[in-house]
Amino acid sequence: MTTYAQALTVCPDRKKKKEVRDFLFSLFADMQLKRIVGLAGPHIEDYIEFCKSKGYTEFEIYEKDDITAIYQLSKLKNSVQLKLKDILEADPDQPSTLYDLDYCVTGRHMKDHMLKFKNNFIMTFSGRVSLKETLDRFFTAREERVMDSIVKKHPLLHTEYFTNKGKYIQLTYRDTSPMFCIAKIA
Repeated sequence: MTTYAQALTVCPDRKKKKEVRDFLFSLFADMQLKRIVGLAGPHIEDYIEFCKSKGYTEFEIYEKDDITAIYQLSKLKNSVQLKLKDILEADPDQPSTLYDLDYCVTGRHMKDHMLKFKNNFIMTFSGRVSLKETLDRFFTAREERVMDSIVKKHPLLHTEYFTNKGKYIQLTYRDTSPMFCIAKIA
């Protein structure tokens, strides 16, 4: 069993975010997913272009901040369903859908979000709290017990977690601060 300290991987700069996203999206490449439900952030057009490059053709984007939504609309060129709502209002059981949930906040108060989405998701949390705390909260909220974990070095350093309910991939990168990604793949 891997310790939390061994699992912590911090990439040295923001350029690594694309590598991390490429790797995480590749985990879902064989699943024939065509739809994204997610949080695009202020650079929505870059986000949509990235998702399109991975084969996604339908987009349901959530934004609950009015100012960010106005900015997104001013930059949007692609056909996107943009909803000014909390992502918790999304249907978590849509077929052929990847849930890309870049929260940019810590996992401390995200229990409802951790519970809502069951499969085919990538959740990203701020690393302003420890990876151990985030993972403990995540698996406790989901009522899952980690049975085993394996640290892998390729293509990026990441940890595979095997629980009593499924398989997860976790990795960390550095943006403006450390970020933790958890993907449910099986």
